Amino acid sequence: MRKPIIALAFIATIAFAAKAQDKPITTTPPMGWMSWFPFIDKINEKKIMEVADAMVKSGLRDAGYKLLQLDDGWMAATRDKEGRQYADTSRFPHGMKYLADYLHARGLKIGIYSSNGTQTCAGYPGSYNHEELDAKTYAAWGIDYLKYDACGEKENHTDRELHTRMSKALRAIGRPIMFEICIFSSGDTHLWGAEIADMWRTGGDIVKFIERTPEVTYKNWYENLGQVVGKENYAGNGHWNDPDNLIVDYPRNNKQTYEEQKAQFSLWSVVSAPLILGNDVRNMFDATKQILLNKEIIAVDQDKATKPGSRVISDDQKEVWVKQLNDGSKAVVIFNKQDTEATLSLNFKDINVAKKAKIRDLWSHSDKGTFTDTYSAKIAPHGVNMIKLIAAK
Repeated sequence: MRKPIIALAFIATIAFAAKAQDKPITTTPPMGWMSWFPFIDKINEKKIMEVADAMVKSGLRDAGYKLLQLDDGWMAATRDKEGRQYADTSRFPHGMKYLADYLHARGLKIGIYSSNGTQTCAGYPGSYNHEELDAKTYAAWGIDYLKYDACGEKENHTDRELHTRMSKALRAIGRPIMFEICIFSSGDTHLWGAEIADMWRTGGDIVKFIERTPEVTYKNWYENLGQVVGKENYAGNGHWNDPDNLIVDYPRNNKQTYEEQKAQFSLWSVVSAPLILGNDVRNMFDATKQILLNKEIIAVDQDKATKPGSRVISDDQKEVWVKQLNDGSKAVVIFNKQDTEATLSLNFKDINVAKKAKIRDLWSHSDKGTFTDTYSAKIAPHGVNMIKLIAAK
């Protein structure tokens, strides 16, 4: 159901936003790829270099997907004699600086992972009490992004305190490194995330117990989509709500339909979520490319107005999400919640558009014409119709 904006909450949001970092590293949501879904913690230099080459060859890099994030498992099982994290030498024989240089030479950025406790979620050395040393190490390697988890022993220190420690360490090194807060059990990170980070997880993992290869359906992403409802005013202009990665072309036990995967991509774009891929980009079907390389929908996610969209209608049949765009138009996603195909209608008054509007379909890449008061579309089960709408005289 639609909810009114409460004045006091709005004022609090404005006051909070003023505390955010003055110069965000990127003003639009990050786009890229993450290693955990396709490889879990079985990553190595060869695989990452192959992914980098595939990002270039497939056109993903040129479409905006420039970040390659190495998730949990890149590091050795222990720190070195100086106390530093280092890449596992059998899997990364040339070291992390070499890999960073390889990615940078191809116009890509490199991301890395650690945790605020003594161990990462997969049991490797975390950054607890090594924040300054790790930050300096990452900078020396040429790292561009750090995903910072919340696993491991932390001697009763709060996650907020420990993430703030790492944020300060990163700011002190003189190299811009994007920083993501990953506290998947927290429901309030959005209240303070922009004070110290570029993006923050809004809740739990989109795929649970990934090492056990669970059945993956549209319900995975639909549950995580609900995490951003009501948090729109805390994000924007370089600081982003992250409902977790895309599961388009998820590599194991993927039970989603093509239309359901289009739906996630559409909805992630309209809420200004980071577009982080989780598929094996070395082997992609043409249908996958049609989703991930849709320039018109990527443009919605990357819109210069940097204003996340919000859900304005939710009933038994559908949801309607709306995002105001920089050119004065609105991106609208109509999501069919039903298990059967349905013709669903959009009333212009519900999205504050008076009378007539010109409509463009962002999946068929076609202009639909000018409509008065309402617009209807036939939509697949758990699918979407995504349109760009501008008021007409």
